[in-house]
Formats: sequence, C-alpha cells, structure tokens
Amino acid sequence: MNERRRTERRLGDDRRVVLARRRGSRRRETPTPFSMEQLEILREHFAHPAPVRCPACGSPFTLGEPRRRGTDTVRRVSCTGCGKAAVFTNTRAARILVVEAKGPIRDALYGVLAAAGHEVVEVADADVGLAAYQNGPADVVFLDVQAPGRMPAAEFVRRLLREYPEARIVAMAGRPSFSGVDPVAVTQGLGAVRTIRMPLAPADVLKIVEEVRP
Repeated sequence: MNERRRTERRLGDDRRVVLARRRGSRRRETPTPFSMEQLEILREHFAHPAPVRCPACGSPFTLGEPRRRGTDTVRRVSCTGCGKAAVFTNTRAARILVVEAKGPIRDALYGVLAAAGHEVVEVADADVGLAAYQNGPADVVFLDVQAPGRMPAAEFVRRLLREYPEARIVAMAGRPSFSGVDPVAVTQGLGAVRTIRMPLAPADVLKIVEEVRP
C-alpha cells in the first residue's frame, strides 16, 4: 500500500514538472509588448514604408509572412534584439522582382526593400527574371537595363508586357554615354513606367515603389 502511494506521489510530481516546463516554455515564447508610443512609431512606419529599427532598442526587425485577414494584410513584426513583437494590419507589403547582374547592387536593393517590409525576389539574369515573374507576378520590377545576360533588357520588357500588360517595370541604368543609344530611353519607349539613374538613394527607391505599385 505504501509502495502504491509512493508511486502515485512520484507520478504526480512528474506531471507537475512537465506542466511547469510547459508554462515556462509558453512564457518564454510570449513576446514583451511594445509601449503605446512605440506602436505609434511602427504604425507610422508601415503607413509609409522606410528602413527602420526597433524603437525600443534600435535592433533590426524580422517580418513574418503576410497573411490575409478579411481585406487587410497582416504581418507579425519581431525585434531581433529585445524580442518585442506585434501584429500589424495594412503594412503595404509589395512583391518586388529585382533583375540585376551586379551582386553589390542587387544586395543593396534587397536590403532597402526588405527592411521596409516588402517581399523581394532577386535574380541575376533577365531570362530567369521572366520565369520568376511567370511563377509569381510582382507588383514592381526593378530592371538594370545595362546588366549583361542571356536575354537583352529590351527583349525582357517586350516579352513581359506582351504576356502581362499590367506589369510595372522600373528601368535602371548609369549615366548614358554620348556615343551610344541610351538604353533607359529604349526601355521607356517599350513600356517601362519609370526610369531612374544609378546610384540609387534608398529613399528614392521606396518612394518609387509607392508611386508605381498597384
């Protein structure tokens, strides 16, 4: 009888340990909330996307996948430093395709756009970019019209707009030479909605996204 009681007591202790561990795990997974002032700063940021750091500790954010909730777009925003998190609606995330052969420029564009909460697909070749758009149409396409590749930029624009007339292409290039044809002017004549000269200022990139996106 005593042995039975000891066994029951031991099983009860084991259950309490398991429950305590589960409660502790849930407490660790529950993020510390932002203050009302910090939430207002973040809401303003997502109303007008721009690179931003956590208003609590200055660390960068991780952004969850956008989800639809009725007519709203919902995203979870988590700080990589202090661990604070919140869920925001209407963060205006856009799907953006970057076609750029030069790694440093491609990385810079990705950093600016992703930090503003946008979903970014980056490719180094226009031929791959066309396939990427076919797999998942983008709200905005940034195209370096001077980047070498298997498919010339002008051909990419022709084929993309023939298949997707609503595509919004932003043509990028450095300063034109006086001896040759300006490729930016060529792509604009083919249907690019905007043309910009490199190097690009982050604020200008984000402003263009807001101006040309649907």
